[in-house]
Amino acid sequence: MKKLAVPLALSLSLGACAWFQSNPDSGQPVIDSTTNRSVQDVVSCLTAEATRHGASFETTALPQGQMLDFGDSNVVKIRADNGTTTYRFYAGKRHAANLWIEGASKTCAP
Repeated sequence: MKKLAVPLALSLSLGACAWFQSNPDSGQPVIDSTTNRSVQDVVSCLTAEATRHGASFETTALPQGQMLDFGDSNVVKIRADNGTTTYRFYAGKRHAANLWIEGASKTCAP
């Protein structure tokens, strides 16, 4: 029984580490919220936050909104939808320089 318990515990530990290390559903939004602020207000706020953190990004027009690509597959999509603004953050590769993006929803799309 002990011979089985050690490999099982080791495989569960490694599996848990792998789950925390990567986002297998990188296409799924990590943060999906709505706000009463306009698309332009949210984009302006994100632009100011990016400037404050020294982050570069590319902006792309979307139907009824905009997409901000911060590199390493970190994308924020802001759209006007049925009278509200939808804020969606798709997490990519995380590192110390881009962790602020996750918290930006609380500031820019409360």
